[in-house]
Amino acid sequence: MKRTLLLALAMVLLSGCGQAAVPEAADVSPPAPTQETFEEEATATNSAEPAATSTVVPEPTATTAERTNTPTPEAAEPTETPTPTPEAAVDQSSPAPTTATEEASTTDLEGRFVFQAATGGGIYRVNADGSDLTYIADGMDPSWSTDGSRIAFSSWSEPWGIYTINADGSDKRLLISSNVARAPVWSPDATQIAFYFETEGLTASTVMCRGDECTRMPGRLQTEWHVGVVDVADGYLRQPYVDRFSFSPAWSADGEWLVYDGGDSGAIPSENHGLCLTTVEGPNNTVLTNNTNDHFPVWSPDGSSIVYMYWQHDHWEIYSMNADGGGLHPLTSSSNYVKPRPNNVSPAWSPDGEQIVFLSDRGGKWEFYVMDADGSNQRKILENVTASLDIQYTGVYERVISWGP
Repeated sequence: MKRTLLLALAMVLLSGCGQAAVPEAADVSPPAPTQETFEEEATATNSAEPAATSTVVPEPTATTAERTNTPTPEAAEPTETPTPTPEAAVDQSSPAPTTATEEASTTDLEGRFVFQAATGGGIYRVNADGSDLTYIADGMDPSWSTDGSRIAFSSWSEPWGIYTINADGSDKRLLISSNVARAPVWSPDATQIAFYFETEGLTASTVMCRGDECTRMPGRLQTEWHVGVVDVADGYLRQPYVDRFSFSPAWSADGEWLVYDGGDSGAIPSENHGLCLTTVEGPNNTVLTNNTNDHFPVWSPDGSSIVYMYWQHDHWEIYSMNADGGGLHPLTSSSNYVKPRPNNVSPAWSPDGEQIVFLSDRGGKWEFYVMDADGSNQRKILENVTASLDIQYTGVYERVISWGP
């Protein structure tokens, strides 16, 4: 009996002992990275900001305006500067008072818009109610004159420079020649246009010491961005005192001050600041906000407020502040549960200062919205326009839209 059981057990064990098959190892090495080349152009594309290597040669339509890389101050006593409030009075990450977006008619809006479809692409004029969509020219950063008679824009296609043109697309004029000029904006009296451009400058000199022997090393050339102001009548160019990297100028209501997006000036309280103030004449630049996330300021028509774009962690929102830098207030916001967070960019005031038009991708593509000056009553506008034109935004602080009378 025991022998029979042992034989049976041995047969069971032998029948289950086969050689296990070993599969071939899979190829788990990571794929070779691909190298993408981003060509930066401003000719009817939606690319990033063009990488212009040429220096600026500003000139009026026929006569080159002389300039130096470092502006020379006139022997005049600086005018009184406003007292900025660099520290935020509120937490800039706090939500806006309203985030609701209404689907409303645009027939209650007055005036006209001029906008770009893409950086270097078509510039169009349209009534605020969406009627009379009209192609004007190719270019970027369009801006209405205060009386609504002319439009300023820049072009990085030959013949490049800052242009003005009638609202109907006639009488296109090259005001100043430059292959790296951007964001022209009219002074309140329409006699001057401020813009920014690429140039070269010297870094600060440094002192190197070996033991007791010290040597001052000269500065080195570097690419810089400065603000320029050109007279509309004769093309005369001025360079206000600004930072080494200065972008997106905007005029105060009285035409005395320019607010701009600046940095690396050595100004008090910090070299790494956000928005700054300067005047066309005299060494009057000063820090307005000490936050490097503040960009693209736009002064209200009455001079009391400034709206600007704020980089909030991973997306753009629109904020407002008092003209002295205090009273920071979020105008747009979105839920933390929305991923990815939508962007709100390129704000522009209505001529009466009661409303703000801006661009947002909250609906899945870039479209135009309007809100009251306090951020309320946000609603989509110009839906017939964005249904026929693909509006693009590349994130290089381009002025997409301007609101005129």
